[in-house]
This record gives sequence, structure tokens and C-alpha cells, in this order.
Amino acid sequence: MSESKFLPAWVHPSMRAEEQGRKRSVSLQRGEMDHIFHYQGLKQAELWLAVHRRHSPLYSDPSYAEIYRSACAQTAQTLAGRSVHVIGLGPGGGLKEGWLLEALQVCGCKLRYTPVDASLELAWMSAELAETYVKTEILPVVGDFSLLADLPAWLERFPADEIRLFSFFGTAQNFLPGHIFPRLRAVLREQDKLLMSVTLAPVSADDDSGPAYRAACDEILPQYNNPQTRQWLRQVLIDWGIAEDLSLPAFQVQSLGNLLGFVAASHWLSDVDFPWEGQAFRASRGEGLRLFFSLRYTPKKLAETLQAHGLILGSGNIAPSGQEGVWQVGRI
Repeated sequence: MSESKFLPAWVHPSMRAEEQGRKRSVSLQRGEMDHIFHYQGLKQAELWLAVHRRHSPLYSDPSYAEIYRSACAQTAQTLAGRSVHVIGLGPGGGLKEGWLLEALQVCGCKLRYTPVDASLELAWMSAELAETYVKTEILPVVGDFSLLADLPAWLERFPADEIRLFSFFGTAQNFLPGHIFPRLRAVLREQDKLLMSVTLAPVSADDDSGPAYRAACDEILPQYNNPQTRQWLRQVLIDWGIAEDLSLPAFQVQSLGNLLGFVAASHWLSDVDFPWEGQAFRASRGEGLRLFFSLRYTPKKLAETLQAHGLILGSGNIAPSGQEGVWQVGRI
């Protein structure tokens, strides 16, 4: 069999069976689904891709592709002729990372690419798409973002003079700031770069709190509160064999700290008591299980949040709709 038929991947210990079982247990005990479970397995990946392609403005508004391509080109110009290791954190299908790799190649960079995703299917998909843009060494890594603590040591196998360019596109809003931003800061060396995008609430710079902020989020809610997204989020409940015990997912705008976000939850339809991952699990009728959340920043709130965690918001581009932006981010 030809060696070219094989696509190798590194798998982090966070994907071991016992660790995944622990996360499943914690998800139910806390009433908060770990987002990792919405992307694992072929069915989950397919449903997520279908949701993304149908409801993401990236596929319906050309200006979204323009802000990403512009940000990629601007970043590539600052690295012209250098050796660059692109590390895609949560790349999903990998389209935006493909644009970044293409821009770097145009600027004469020597490239290496590592897509890092909790889904083996999506890590491979990103790797395969990257191959259509550039011909370079591609090493997919599979693991949840707890691997960020181990990533610097793993990266030591590569030449020290390579610039590490981390991409973090469309994922930051699915983590609480205190969880993800300190971890991102910890992996960045002084010479490294981070290119990050987040979803935004379209409000004016001088009116990003109170009623205007809430009204902007209410207007965007249908992008999430739709049959395709609810089907995707319910799939993990079906896989776990508990879908019939829970109500259909429902979305609403909620406060998460000082930020607003879109929160999907199901509720137990009756009192339940069953073994779960080697422990007894009990819940009462009406108790909620949060399945998903997605925060909405404003540029001002994003800058303030990053600064609180030792990061600084650099140059960037915002879509004309005001609903998404891409920035260079650095360490303070």
C-alpha cells in the first residue's frame, strides 16, 4: 500500500477514553455540556458543517471573506520571506487557514502547518483543504484546548527560528474569557503572532452597553435559533441515549459575566436517576442542561477583556455589518 494513502495525526492525552468519560460525567453533573462533544464523530462534524455553511455570513456576504483575506495578506506582508509555522486552533473546515497559508506563500514564506482540533474528522479536513492551497509539511493534532499547556513543549521539535503564527478564527466566543485567554497568552513567545477573529454585536463605539447591546444581540438571535442548529446540538443527546429525557434545545440571549451571549439549553422532562460514567446521576424535572453558548463582544469589550488577561488588540478589520472582526493580537 502506498505511503501517500496514510494521513498521520498526533493525538493528545485529552482524547483518551478515561478523560473523555470524565468530561461526559462533569457535563451532566454541572449541567453544562462541554462544547467538545458537539464536534466529535462524523455525524457531529457533518451537522456542524451544514449549520456553518447555511447560517454563517461568511457564505452569504462577500465582505466577510474580504476582511479575512485582507487580514491574512497584512499579516503575511509582515513575515515576508520568513520561516513560518501556522498553527490553526480549532480550524473547523480550514477555509480561513487556507487563505492564510496562501497569503504567506505569496509573500515567499517557508511554511509548516499544524491544524489543532478536538474533532479528528475536522483536523483531517483542514489538513486536506490546506493541501489544495500549499505544498508543505502538514501535521494534524487532535485534542481539546487543555493541550495548550503541553503545546509549547511539543513545538520544541521544530526549528527555534520559525515564527509561530497561531490562528484562532471564530472560536474564542465559545469559551469564557478567563478560561481561554490566559492559555493563549501562555503559548505565545515574544516573536510569535496570533491572528484572531470573534463575532460582534453591531453597536456604535460609544453605545456598547445597556439596551443597545441587548437589542443588537436580539436581532442576531435567529442565526442560532433555527432548526438546523438545534438538530446539531441535540445530536450529542441522541448519541448519549438521553435525548428522550430532555426537552428540545431552546435559545435565548443571556448574560455571561459582563458579556451577552446566545445560550442553548434543554430541560429534564421528569425526575431521572441512572448510572453515568460509573457514578449515580440524578436530576429533577425542570432542571436545565446548558448545551452551548456563543458570546458577542464589541471591539471595546474585546480590547478590555484581552488587556485584563495580558493581551493587546492590534490592527484589524471589521465586516461592514459590524458582526465580525479579525485582529492581530499580541502579548502585553
